[in-house]
Amino acid sequence: MPRRAIENGVRGKRMYLYAITDRPEAPVPERVGLSRASLLSLAYLNIAAVVDPLVTMEVAPTEANLWEHEAVVEALMEDRTVLPVRFGTALADEAAVQAALAARYANLVANLERVRGRVEVGLRVLWGDDPPPATSDTQGRARSGGRAYLLARLEKERLARARRQRAEALAAALYGTLAGVAVESTQQVLITPRLLLTASFLVERDQVATFRREAEALSAVYPALQFLCTGPWPAYSFVTTAGLDVDLEGATG
Repeated sequence: MPRRAIENGVRGKRMYLYAITDRPEAPVPERVGLSRASLLSLAYLNIAAVVDPLVTMEVAPTEANLWEHEAVVEALMEDRTVLPVRFGTALADEAAVQAALAARYANLVANLERVRGRVEVGLRVLWGDDPPPATSDTQGRARSGGRAYLLARLEKERLARARRQRAEALAAALYGTLAGVAVESTQQVLITPRLLLTASFLVERDQVATFRREAEALSAVYPALQFLCTGPWPAYSFVTTAGLDVDLEGATG
């Protein structure tokens, strides 16, 4: 049975949230949370919030704490559907957590159904198509005069547009292939000059190996590109836990 806050003598303590889950009857992992206390499962109907009773007012956003938060969420996703909650989210006490679950029940259930049996896989693709070197405006005027300078600026803009078009066409080819393996996906092109494509894919668990094979095949077709595939992760990019993201500094209790 889930550990209950009242059974562990923590009624009234601030609750740090890791995830919303289905299967509230399932035992939580035998591990401690960020406060070094045992995890608790607070149920509402057929969903639950997995929490950690805080003994301090703050959880510092250190790399170690971020990874610990992630480790708890990943442990939960081994045997249940999870909606990961943003790092640093806390509510005033057990009653506030259950009230939040009740108020957002329909949204949370819909999101659980959206990601049931699915995981997130991330992809970054780097390319070496460097942008044309920048030329100092002052140097351009002095060297070439006004008309030549304007022509040079126009040429620079033309090259930048052409580069952007190459990037979008190439990213579309890559993204289109991998999106075919996914249920849902999102993408961004040229976040930085070197980062051709950043994408997240919601993939059925049993299709993760297929997704990786497709990514490896694309890597063989485009040897000049560098493919960085990560996951499977909890579906951070495809869920909404709106209203639960109360910062520790803003929580009351």
